[in-house]
Amino acid sequence: MLFHKKQFVSAACLAALRDGWGFGRKKCLALFSIFLLLSCLLVVGADMGPKDQLTVRLVNPPEEPYYLDLLWQPELSDGQQLYDNLSETEREELSSALLDRLFAEAPEGWSPALSGGTRAPLWGDLEGRADGSGRVHVFSYVGLPRVCRLILVTGSGKTLISEPFERKVLQGSITFDCASGVLTQPSAAAALGMSFLLTLLPTLVIEGVLLLLFRFSLQKNWRPFLWVNLSTQTVLTLAVHFVLLASGPLSAHLVRFPMELVILLAETALYRHFLHGGTAARRTAYGITANLASWLAGYLALGPTYALLVRLC
Repeated sequence: MLFHKKQFVSAACLAALRDGWGFGRKKCLALFSIFLLLSCLLVVGADMGPKDQLTVRLVNPPEEPYYLDLLWQPELSDGQQLYDNLSETEREELSSALLDRLFAEAPEGWSPALSGGTRAPLWGDLEGRADGSGRVHVFSYVGLPRVCRLILVTGSGKTLISEPFERKVLQGSITFDCASGVLTQPSAAAALGMSFLLTLLPTLVIEGVLLLLFRFSLQKNWRPFLWVNLSTQTVLTLAVHFVLLASGPLSAHLVRFPMELVILLAETALYRHFLHGGTAARRTAYGITANLASWLAGYLALGPTYALLVRLC
């Protein structure tokens, strides 16, 4: 209904570029092109992204020496060999008795990941480190299995094996209570809710300030302003931040770029149609300017947002 004219959005954008900014269509198009080019360069030049990581937090850990490893189900093709994640020097420094028990106690069909080998390299620590009254083990890199179990063996002969669990995010954590054997994972849905707020609130502030600078009445326009942002930020969170949790910042940047282009066009058209006051060119100019500003802010905030989400997951 909003796009009943074939070239409604493009005509509105060109009108804003011609009349709304006051210094000519060619200069506006040049600035917009520079912004897109810089965005592409920032994505290409960004760090290639974090690798898979699982942080295991132990509650009520054993008070005696122990090893903790991940279990996985190796399904190898003919001739495929496992990558040895422990060097000869590392194996010589570890307890051979505890290493043997990791293999002996593993359920049928399951194999130790760090000490037994994986399809691709895996880094980790069988002994862990102290963390308050508990202990922490970190396993990471491309060989980290998607479906795992925990296995813990102690020097006195005690064995703990968790139920299977699936990693749903690129870098997450689990908590394992060694007294009860209960394993818990943080909620990815709660993390997505937090990321939605982290995206929405700065956007409302940035675009709200620009709304006033473009001399639009907040009293007359708060309803369309709010529902337009709620709608687009919901779509952006579901599309971009889901990828952010599952695959990391680089993939999220690649998804965000076309999403932001679509949102820029959609919000500009909606603001042109529903905002009260000002000329059509000024409403269009506001839509473009507000989206470019929130786009840049969102890009800069993606890294810190991901770091926070990793701590929540």
